[in-house]
Amino acid sequence: VAAAAGVVPAAPPQRWWEALQDPQLNGLVEQALQNSPNLRAAQAKLRASRALVQQRHAERLPSVGANAAYLNARAPDALADGLGSVAAGSGQPLSIDPHAQLYNVGFDASWELDFFGRRRRASEGALADAQADEAELADTQVQLAAEVGQAYLGYRGTRERIAIAQRNLEAARQTLQLTRQRRERGADADLQVERAQAQLQQQEAVLPDLQAQAKEALDQLALMIGREPGALDAALAADRPLPTLPAVVPVDDAGALIRRRPDVRRAERQLASSSAQIGQALSAYFPQVTLLGNIGMAATSLSGLGSDAINSVVAPFLRWSIFDFGATKAKVAQARAGNDARLAAYEGTVLAALQDANSALARFGAARQQALAAAKAEASADRSAALLQQRYAAGASSLIDALDVQRQQTSAQDSAVQARTQVLLRYVALQKSLGLGWAPPPAPPPTQTR
Repeated sequence: VAAAAGVVPAAPPQRWWEALQDPQLNGLVEQALQNSPNLRAAQAKLRASRALVQQRHAERLPSVGANAAYLNARAPDALADGLGSVAAGSGQPLSIDPHAQLYNVGFDASWELDFFGRRRRASEGALADAQADEAELADTQVQLAAEVGQAYLGYRGTRERIAIAQRNLEAARQTLQLTRQRRERGADADLQVERAQAQLQQQEAVLPDLQAQAKEALDQLALMIGREPGALDAALAADRPLPTLPAVVPVDDAGALIRRRPDVRRAERQLASSSAQIGQALSAYFPQVTLLGNIGMAATSLSGLGSDAINSVVAPFLRWSIFDFGATKAKVAQARAGNDARLAAYEGTVLAALQDANSALARFGAARQQALAAAKAEASADRSAALLQQRYAAGASSLIDALDVQRQQTSAQDSAVQARTQVLLRYVALQKSLGLGWAPPPAPPPTQTR
């Protein structure tokens, strides 16, 4: 990763927002990571995929079920009498009870003997999908923390610009008033009045747009923490200065970046899942062997359910699709093509991650240089305003000249605020490109079987 001003080679902290030392920003990020609807949706998706992992694991083990049955049958009287007559005609009397009862209880079991890896590969695929969903959750956290940071810093920068615009507006009003007075005394022409009027109108047009930007940022922040629009208006109403950029920004090497970025890890796990799908497709070429078993008791009365009534069955069951007109071959080809697509997507994700980090670092360095230049311009404008104020106090300059220099000063201040805001936004974008801002989810519960 390329170097930039203020950047040092070191491991960056995951909770990058704490380096800005702004308690309100820290609180907003924490609330978003707890309450964001997008984050809750990603967490629910992860729970579902982890449940599927447990299901696939259980499918590799024997399944045992219990059964019980009671049969109560009655034969028609005519049938019973007819059978008795036939028996009597043979010289052997026969009495047939038209009622019959049967009691049956037992256990049955089945176990697919996974000789060819069908179940194992399904379990591996489910695990890879769950790990991909874990990475997706982490990526959602990265995106959310960055969006909260950018919205908050943009809001603070806009609030500072509003204060500057209000001062500039007041100076424009004073300039217009003085210009009109000078015209009445014959010192200025109508052209100067119209010019002052135009400057005032320009300043009046700036303020509503800035106020709308600030309100929009507040509503975005409320949405990201799971609140309704306007919920943060009072909490963030007080003026606060923009946070100070850290003196140094740690950035580690490309290898650490690739290992840390959730989107890269997600692409790699999706590749692993598609590889498992190839194994599942190939297993269709081989037979499925299932071991079936049953043990139980059957008797015509409850009292007869004893050791003499025990019966048991154990039988292997084989299923093999020998002729399927190329369906299995097509499924294997489909799985391999899907794996090739996932491999290409993984390679593309890695390259995009490196490009994203390098571009973010370059933009951050450029923004710092622009902020330094804007700060120098602001300092020069402050010195000019101070000198002209001294000249005005000594009677060597007019008030209208002093107000004009004051407008130039506030314009330089506005540019400096925009530059400071921009470098902070670039700082956030850099942290996002480094894959920072996520925490691993709680480990899944141990797989349970019964």
